[in-house]
Amino acid sequence: MPRHASCATRRRTRQPPGSRRFLPRAIHPNRLRALSDLCQCLGGRVPTAIEWEGVLALANRTLVTPALAEALDIAGSPDPAIPPDVVGLLQVIAERTRARNRLMHAQLAEAVAALNARGITPILLKGAALLAHRGPDCANRLLTDLDLMVREDENGSAVEALEGIGYHRLLSMHQDEQGANLGRERDAGGVDLHFRLKRVGHGRDAAWLMASCRPFPIGDGVASMPSPAALAALFVLHDQLQEGDYWRGRIDLRHLVDMAAIARQVDGNALAALFPPGRARRALAVQLHSLSTWLGQSMGMPPGEGGWRAAFQDRRRHWQLRYPASETSLTLFSWLIDPPFSLYEQRGIAARGKEMRRMLLERKATKV
Repeated sequence: MPRHASCATRRRTRQPPGSRRFLPRAIHPNRLRALSDLCQCLGGRVPTAIEWEGVLALANRTLVTPALAEALDIAGSPDPAIPPDVVGLLQVIAERTRARNRLMHAQLAEAVAALNARGITPILLKGAALLAHRGPDCANRLLTDLDLMVREDENGSAVEALEGIGYHRLLSMHQDEQGANLGRERDAGGVDLHFRLKRVGHGRDAAWLMASCRPFPIGDGVASMPSPAALAALFVLHDQLQEGDYWRGRIDLRHLVDMAAIARQVDGNALAALFPPGRARRALAVQLHSLSTWLGQSMGMPPGEGGWRAAFQDRRRHWQLRYPASETSLTLFSWLIDPPFSLYEQRGIAARGKEMRRMLLERKATKV
């Protein structure tokens, strides 16, 4: 890491008065500044007076360091303003990401072939879709697991097919009616098998998604690849509604980078059409505004979407980045102005309570 003799001094002078007790020591003291600098770097621009320690810490925590290495052209002609030790670190991470993704690409191809042998054509979700599209030498996207979707009536056969090549069920938050998490000791990551998208309303199943897919060869098998608009929708649905970021004011920067990479291929009207009016459209508006604000990419959201509640969520994200301790009170206020309960109306009081506690108390380290 670059040496800055006055680093500790700068931390003290830049820290807002009275905020010290709110800011974790492992995170850059000014999260908004660190995020801004990181996002400029992800756009290929190195800001002046950048503090690499804070930027790299945030990149590592949000799992975008491989994307940062590519954006700064570390493998080609990096900006001479980037310190050599930063260049070396990013090169190592890019190489290790490539090696890991080769393993995960082979794992994905094997899983698809096993499912095909049972007459099942899985849909590639999120990172699995990006890995399949970019190929085994992908070095700019870190995956933690492989997400696949099958029809509900194929779920049992799909699990058996994967168990037949050595997978076993893992303990997880998945419910049986949602899918299964599976893993093997020898693999770099697990397989998350879905047949319904969790907690995003009715009708968001494999049949709904299949209408926006095309066949995609991978290894000796064939999977279904979502269209760019459908892939963008999956990231929004997962982050904003499934994980509750719409109410919690959190940003999954890795998924925002994924959306930026496909932004020019997405038709805004086609994307909006995948979301029913109301809360889901507001969640989409917030995500697209964050994409434009932080990464400078637009997907052409139709005008007039979102309204004042989406505008509030945009503003609260900036406030929350400065004052992390405000998250709980702002989340409670978000529930008041845009209650999430209808998303869980079929799950019973106990399930609703568990979900509310998770949304309020869980702190996922990879989000800002």
